[in-house]
Amino acid sequence: MFKKSILCLSIATVLTHSVAQAATIYEKENGDYLKVYGEVGVGGHVGADYEYGEFYTDEQSYIDDSFATLGLKGETEGIYYRLELDYQRENWEYGSGDMELDVDKLFLGYKFYKQHAIEVGLTDTALDDYDKYGDFTFDTTVETGEAGDQDNTIKYEGVADAFRMGISYTYQGESSSGSEQGDIVNGYVGYFSNIVDVVVGAETRRGSDGLSKYGEQNLFTLGLRAYVLEDLAIGVNGFIENEDISEEDSDNADVYNDYHTLKNKGGLVSARFNATDKIELTSSINYEEYEAWDSSSAYGDGVDYSWGKERIWGTVGVNFKPSRPIILAIELNVGEAAQDAYAYGRIYF
Repeated sequence: MFKKSILCLSIATVLTHSVAQAATIYEKENGDYLKVYGEVGVGGHVGADYEYGEFYTDEQSYIDDSFATLGLKGETEGIYYRLELDYQRENWEYGSGDMELDVDKLFLGYKFYKQHAIEVGLTDTALDDYDKYGDFTFDTTVETGEAGDQDNTIKYEGVADAFRMGISYTYQGESSSGSEQGDIVNGYVGYFSNIVDVVVGAETRRGSDGLSKYGEQNLFTLGLRAYVLEDLAIGVNGFIENEDISEEDSDNADVYNDYHTLKNKGGLVSARFNATDKIELTSSINYEEYEAWDSSSAYGDGVDYSWGKERIWGTVGVNFKPSRPIILAIELNVGEAAQDAYAYGRIYF
């Protein structure tokens, strides 16, 4: 499962306000502009457990998750654009453990009618902006497994009254490790108000046609936020996935054909309480079930995991924001979690 902390900036954000703390390089009277923004973060996973399949090594109980982003965003003659570079540690399963520089975003966009826009290039797929909308925690909760950032992507997003919607198409998508996944389509529809927000999403992929272990896939997500009190909000998030995976390749190591449909699901309930204007408290209870974990399934991976075929864990976190661009966070985990805690400090500019 690919976990990567990024500075998430959706088209919806572009349409409503500029990137927080972005520094303006120039701004012309006709509306053309160029801004620079970024993030520097230091921290990581404490008490990491390799058995959960989320980290690159079993030789360290602390997994560094340091990260930096530097980006340019601008607009010229009605066409907006973004270039974003990430310097991050490949600390996920099968990662190298080294710090690597990647191009995370490289796209052009056009706002064609009020709050409606199209982007083309290397960008977030539509569902990536909202797949965890009901999750108020920082990093260590249920992951939905949607496509994330992809090259060769065209995306539409828009706002109509209290509704937001988006859809994207990716040609020949890839997994985080670079394995072929075939064409990918995903999207969402959401309703937003001062009382409750609800976002439903879906994703489907064509599969690699035997080029990798990844076959066809269908994913459905739900995110909900209820604003119970002025300082208290409750969130619900969940997913259901049917994913074709090749358990073994054929005699030809370059061709995969033994695909089976694995059924996966997960969800969480989270809460956020604004104790002061600088301190935010979060909590969550999480549930995940993957068929590959089930030793009794014909399609399990044959490993008897310590948590069985499903796992439940909780988180309690504190976010301290001494000023708008700075956040210091710690998130403690209990139960069948992949780590004991996650601690981090970030500065946005």
